[in-house]
Amino acid sequence: MYLIANYIILISLLKMKKTFYIIISIFLSINFLKTQNFGQNKVQYKNFKWNFIQSANFDIYYYDDGQKLAEFTSEAVEKSYNQVSTYLDWKLKKRVSIIVYNSHNDFQQTNVILPYMPEGVGGVTELYKNRIVIPFEGSYEAFRHVIHHELVHAVINDLAYGGRAQNIISNRIQLTIPLWMNEGLCEYLSSQWDTRADMTIRDIAINDVIPTIPQLNYYLAYKGGQSVWKFIVEKYGWQKVAEIFKQAKRTQNVEKAFEKTIGMNFVELTEQWHKYIKKEYWPDINGRSEIKDFSQKITDHEKLSNYFNISPALSPDGNRIALITDRSGYSDVIIISAEDGKEIKTIVKGNRSPDFEELKLLQPGISWSPDGEKIVLASKAGGSDALFLIDVKNGKREKLTFDLSSIFTAKWSPDGQKIAFVGNKSNASDIYVYDFKTKKILNLTKDVFSDSEPSWSFDSKKIVFISDRGENINKIENFDISKHDYSQTDIYIYNFTNNQIERITKSTFSENFPTFSNKENKLIYTSDNKGVWNLYVYDLDENTSFPISNVLTGVFQPSLSRDDSKLVFSGYSNRGWDIYSINNPFNDNNLDVKPSNFILNGTDKDPLDLSTININEIDNNKNLEWSNNSFSNWIFAPEYAHYNDGIFDSTDLKKEEPLKLSSYKNDDGSYVTQSYKTKFGLDLVSGQYMYSNTWGSNGTTIFSFSDVLGDHRILIGTEMVMDLSNSDYSFQYNYLKPRNDYAIGISNISNIFGSQWNFLRSRYFLLGLNISRPISRFQRFGIGLSNHSLSNKEYILSGYNQYAEVSNEKLSVLSYSLNWTYDNSQFGLTGPSDGSRGNIQFNQSIAEFGYPMDFKTIQVDARRYFRIGKLYTFAFRSMGGISFGKNPQRFFLGGTQNWLFGNGFSNGVKDNSRWNQESDADIWNRQKSDYLKDLYFSVFVLPVRGARLVEKYGNKVFLTNFEFRFPFVNYLALGFPFRVIFGNINGAIFVDAGAAWEDQFNFSSFNPVSGMNQFDDFIASYGYGLRLNIGYSVLRLDIAKDYLYGGETSPWQYYFSLGADI
Repeated sequence: MYLIANYIILISLLKMKKTFYIIISIFLSINFLKTQNFGQNKVQYKNFKWNFIQSANFDIYYYDDGQKLAEFTSEAVEKSYNQVSTYLDWKLKKRVSIIVYNSHNDFQQTNVILPYMPEGVGGVTELYKNRIVIPFEGSYEAFRHVIHHELVHAVINDLAYGGRAQNIISNRIQLTIPLWMNEGLCEYLSSQWDTRADMTIRDIAINDVIPTIPQLNYYLAYKGGQSVWKFIVEKYGWQKVAEIFKQAKRTQNVEKAFEKTIGMNFVELTEQWHKYIKKEYWPDINGRSEIKDFSQKITDHEKLSNYFNISPALSPDGNRIALITDRSGYSDVIIISAEDGKEIKTIVKGNRSPDFEELKLLQPGISWSPDGEKIVLASKAGGSDALFLIDVKNGKREKLTFDLSSIFTAKWSPDGQKIAFVGNKSNASDIYVYDFKTKKILNLTKDVFSDSEPSWSFDSKKIVFISDRGENINKIENFDISKHDYSQTDIYIYNFTNNQIERITKSTFSENFPTFSNKENKLIYTSDNKGVWNLYVYDLDENTSFPISNVLTGVFQPSLSRDDSKLVFSGYSNRGWDIYSINNPFNDNNLDVKPSNFILNGTDKDPLDLSTININEIDNNKNLEWSNNSFSNWIFAPEYAHYNDGIFDSTDLKKEEPLKLSSYKNDDGSYVTQSYKTKFGLDLVSGQYMYSNTWGSNGTTIFSFSDVLGDHRILIGTEMVMDLSNSDYSFQYNYLKPRNDYAIGISNISNIFGSQWNFLRSRYFLLGLNISRPISRFQRFGIGLSNHSLSNKEYILSGYNQYAEVSNEKLSVLSYSLNWTYDNSQFGLTGPSDGSRGNIQFNQSIAEFGYPMDFKTIQVDARRYFRIGKLYTFAFRSMGGISFGKNPQRFFLGGTQNWLFGNGFSNGVKDNSRWNQESDADIWNRQKSDYLKDLYFSVFVLPVRGARLVEKYGNKVFLTNFEFRFPFVNYLALGFPFRVIFGNINGAIFVDAGAAWEDQFNFSSFNPVSGMNQFDDFIASYGYGLRLNIGYSVLRLDIAKDYLYGGETSPWQYYFSLGADI
């Protein structure tokens, strides 16, 4: 997975270490007719029409006008593959599919990966089919980086796992590659080393907070891992990379692989790496200052316990700063005092509403209106981006939308008449201007180059921006960007007087965030000249520049007051981002900035220098002395051994798939394009386990199929015993391509209970159709239709090995359901930690066509979570339901979900079962006329910890739950004889209260036996518990007491169960 590291590294989603996390979710989805009450949506806003082209080793899929991006991908990936295959001493054994999206908004609609891809995830490689999925986000250098990064993942998957998750699921391969090892190598091979990685590692070095290698997690898994591989290659040679992975595959142990290859375990390797880092970065301290030493620190991420405070925009009067921060746990836009940093107001609550799903953190830009009454910013709003004009006093906002793939970095003109911003469309990133009078936009640059970071001159006649265009000032038709050096950016100015572009800087380093002075003909900008990102002033009259900062880490995003007396900017220091300010930045303060050790040593180049080789030379590589025992030519499966030439249609079922193609272009040099056709392939076969309160333990074998794009999915579950009627099986087909999600399927559950003398055969057959209509990421409507057929047959022994049927109970139900769901919650380790959830369901049986059942049921469930700080949560839940008709459904109140073991007390008496065994509550009593209805169509209302299952019952119900969640034990290591390590054990204090009743609600009643009043339809309990996330589920221990009428309580009761918190 590639997490974009522009000027801020967002760790929004880390690669899952255990593939069965996803497998479990697939298994649970088999039961498709159970309403999925909560969960956020992945919305297909567009209907993509896919095509694909091919290169020697890859199939590249694209849509609409994305062929240019696909062709760029083809050129870039083949160049990268030459380098990656050399480092890893491995050639792909199967062609790799690359799915290219024109924007990140489109990428978030992909069905290849089921989880939502949040902002910050620049690409992903999945393991089921070893597919690469990447978006274009405006920068060709970033796009090349993502392609290269994800290719490394694909080659590692092919090398270590045979390119298939099935090998992991079936335990044929038990190797777990640590995140730092995997992501670090991807970063190292795709960029070697750069000034942003250098900034990250220098920061932990000078602050002496270097973690051990096994502790490299979160963003340090990327940059720290990259540094580890840089150290290994520089000290031991590039050949050691392949040797380490070779030994890891052979021994199925990563640490042993390092020991066999370089003679060091992780403790020793950490010691050597730490020495290397200190030697590399401590010389950089001399002559440089920390950011806070030459400026005023306005925010403090350490005191706020957050990670970033970025994108500062100084108000015209210089008194307020608008910025983006994650201090609430979300990405919010707030306004603070420019003097002391005190928070004045929250303007935008991000990540919680359809208009502000994401705040464009990787290319942000907040700008004030000239009168200081409004701000403008870009945001993801549903399936597209928009500009929002927000009144800072009353919060009222105006939304501006355009026909663009993405929008970034908005800047208000000083005359108040226009807004400049960055817009992406197809394969280009350009500077646009919105005119308030005409209500139209104008594309100023309109070319293939990557243009960004616009800023106005004080007279609104010029816009300064950065670009990778080099000397190409004027538009060039049919420009081949793949042959252009797009790796470095310079500053340019667009002049509205003559509509011309002028190049300002011309260096081998990159410039960024240029800003016009409001009083002089000068610019302030940032540059990584000399290896560290510093502030510079450029004199447009003299055509000279000089640095005004000399920091150890890096500074970015400058913003000036109207009178140029104050400059605010963001800076990275001590593993976080803060806002700083300096006064009178244009005063001559030419500092002597020395080159960093990284620049002096020149360690940014590939030792092999293979990544820039011409694509036509790929089959004529240098002789790199491949080892005789190289496993790069091993064949792990027969289908990989095809090396046929010629154009291959990978969607044609009648043809075998060759590995490498020698011809994939037309005679004129253009790529052969082919239309995408649906072709199913096996994702995995896996045995799975489930547990339920009613049926106990269950197991099944899952077969999962999908097409390349993930739009069509088939899930087959089976537990064959004798024949179909006596076996458990299920079939589900999901069609996910359009806006509506469709699911159709069948299932059969068969159980046999009894002995050799008599037995009961129970069968439940279900046929259903579900349609879900997502309105936004947070809200959806659903409708379902299902046909249920149930039968219970009892047999007795009537002769030698002969059984006679003595009873046959049957029930058929035809029903439909309507539901509405809202969910903007954010998850913690064991359940939701913040946000809201709501669900309304209506279910009705259709008493027609010979179907006897008649019920109508309404349920309402509302939940609210309040996060206190980062680690504490108050959770509140209230639900109610009612069922009516001739055969109303019954609600069973009490107990907890997935209750494994542990019994309690009822009315002071020790329970001998988890179930209420009163005659009216006994759902297993076959003598009852509504036995089948109660067993299969009742609604369990949970949890009430401290109560039995079906403690209260009726056709009306309400339940309230209150819970306080907190960290209990961060780290627990057990010694002999267990030697087990646990981490992140959470605690909970809870109160549960509810009631279920038939006709008249009775809060209490008189017990003639005890001569005392007692609760009747009402129950309540309280207690505390522990939660441990065990990867694929949450293990819960609850200790509860019944609250009895009159204030008495039962003894403590203990419950062990599985599942996330409500």
